[in-house]
Amino acid sequence: MIYHILNGDSLLSKFPKEIPGERISFREALVDGPVKSDSLEAFWKVREKFIQEAYPDAWEVDYSSYSQSELGKIPAIPDESTVYCWFEEDLFCQVNLWFVLNQLDGKDLELYLTLPYPDSPYNFIRLNEAELIDTYENKAHFLNPKERTILSDLWIHYQNEDVFEAQKIADSFQERFPFLKAAVEAWRDMIPIGDYPGKPKAMLKEIQNELDTKDFGKVFQEFQKRLPIYGFGDLQVLRYWNQLQKEER
Repeated sequence: MIYHILNGDSLLSKFPKEIPGERISFREALVDGPVKSDSLEAFWKVREKFIQEAYPDAWEVDYSSYSQSELGKIPAIPDESTVYCWFEEDLFCQVNLWFVLNQLDGKDLELYLTLPYPDSPYNFIRLNEAELIDTYENKAHFLNPKERTILSDLWIHYQNEDVFEAQKIADSFQERFPFLKAAVEAWRDMIPIGDYPGKPKAMLKEIQNELDTKDFGKVFQEFQKRLPIYGFGDLQVLRYWNQLQKEER
């Protein structure tokens, strides 16, 4: 059996019918909010609580049926299946990918990492149907057991907030996974230190001052241009933005 774990509903909506296999849509943003837990059951509770509190106006669906049940299909993938992981190179996608590989750890699977074209490392949406089919047929990267372990271990380090161990892994495997270094460095740079609020917030403040505006739409567009490595959507950036506005009052 063939499975495709897609990085979200946007890719799911345009995924070519010609590509065989079951589709699983990754309906989470694990780069945003707490992920530490003692069990998978506790993990879902931590995530649901965070999303309900952080996005009370934007989250209009039931977490357990929309996100948890969909992601619960990942560890249920049977042995001897072939799995394609469709994730981009930004930090948002990479953290989700690390979770996927951790969930599949120990399974007897043929695993592939499917990345966008080099000229569009942060955006599958720019690929048309023919390009997506070509990516599936000719550009998927087979993951050997060691590489699967590397990506799975990154999830453990992310849960434990151990960015320095993650940096060692990224530095050691630049030839095989050149995108990891930039993603892990982006994670490191978003961690607040002293009076420094972390790079995303610092960049929002810098853009606000440069443009002399409090128009979130304008600031968000510029943020996306300057920091595509984070892969944040408007909800994640708006949360940072609202925190900044409160801090300035």
